[in-house]
Amino acid sequence: MKRKLILSLFYMGLIAALISIIATVVVYQNTMRDEVRDNLREELRLLKISYPKLQDANELMDYNADDLRITLIDSNGTVLFESDTDAKKMGNHLDRPEIISAIENGSGSAHRLSSTLGVEDYYYAEKLGDGNILRVSTQIKSVFSMFGHSFYILVAIVLGIAVVSVIISVQTTERILKPIKALSKSIDSPALYEKETYPELVPLIEEIKYQRNLQSDMRQEFTANLSHELKTPLTAISGYAEMIENDIAKGDDVKRFAGKIRTESSRMLTLIGDIIKLSKLDSDTASEVSNTVDLKKTAEECRDSLAVACKDKDIMITIIGEADPIKGNQTELYELVYNLMDNAVKYNRQGGNIDVILSGKTIRISDTGIGIPEKDKQRIFERFYRVDKSRSKATGGTGLGLSIVKHVAEKHNATITVESTLNVGTDITVDFNGAKA
Repeated sequence: MKRKLILSLFYMGLIAALISIIATVVVYQNTMRDEVRDNLREELRLLKISYPKLQDANELMDYNADDLRITLIDSNGTVLFESDTDAKKMGNHLDRPEIISAIENGSGSAHRLSSTLGVEDYYYAEKLGDGNILRVSTQIKSVFSMFGHSFYILVAIVLGIAVVSVIISVQTTERILKPIKALSKSIDSPALYEKETYPELVPLIEEIKYQRNLQSDMRQEFTANLSHELKTPLTAISGYAEMIENDIAKGDDVKRFAGKIRTESSRMLTLIGDIIKLSKLDSDTASEVSNTVDLKKTAEECRDSLAVACKDKDIMITIIGEADPIKGNQTELYELVYNLMDNAVKYNRQGGNIDVILSGKTIRISDTGIGIPEKDKQRIFERFYRVDKSRSKATGGTGLGLSIVKHVAEKHNATITVESTLNVGTDITVDFNGAKA
């Protein structure tokens, strides 16, 4: 950012200087042309006073000067007199702009580049009472020629301006960035909100403060929920183990309690696994979204993984349609589809159905389960949130599955839509049209 800001200010200063030089040249050139035209007009005015007294056109030579050229032309364009050369050798002048203007309007002026490099010819002509046209002209060095002689001086000026622009750009950038640097150094300090800064940064500071408080609240809530989730199975495991240890459990009870310990341990392992997955999704080191993923193949793999659970509840999973390949992380997208299908199995009725509908870059999981109350739809993607806590724990749910789904979808620029009716079923659609092609 600092480098870009310095370059921007430098270019602004340099461009402003160049524009100023060009504007100066243009203004000087226009001023010079106006001054030359006024001088020629004055010279011609003086000649017009003497013209009626002349016996012959050649007498105009008496009024010639080193820097002035006098030409007399008749109404047909024939040169009658030329102070610098033989008039008889000159061509017809009826096509000259200043002559045309003089015939039509009484006077005219023009300027043309001379055959001599870096010189311009300026002309002014007026129509006389006898119908002839009297023209005076002069040669001066063009403004570009004059600046050309000062080329090295101009280069030195431009280089000087460039150096000054760099120095000013660096100093200005440092002044601009100073409050921002101070802000970045104290980003984790409560004093962040007490420092003087740009008014434009106040909304950002307030947003940082809000996000910091929000993250703090989320961490506290997560810690509390995690403690609660771990406490329940650990308490059960501890209780069963204590009964076995103290010989309170006898015979078949020992085997039954051991099964309970294994079940609660599995639940804890599942919970820890989901927490690790969420941590990876939250971290900057999460894998890149760079694989080409076939959603239909992924759905088929998830169906195979859930075959045992579906058999226990007599649930049929049907995969319908085709999907376009998308750019994504194969493992994470498997987790997304698996968690959605797993939820559809866990919260379905005995003998229910699940349709996995694929179209383009969307996947929709539709079940015939218990449904979600309207008031809970916005919260089902929160960590540890359960619509029916008793049923969720009975099915082995951790309350983190849909949170994983949300994180994976956000990482892949996908949108999630939930439609559900109590005791009828739930449809969850994930649209990957915003994902990278």
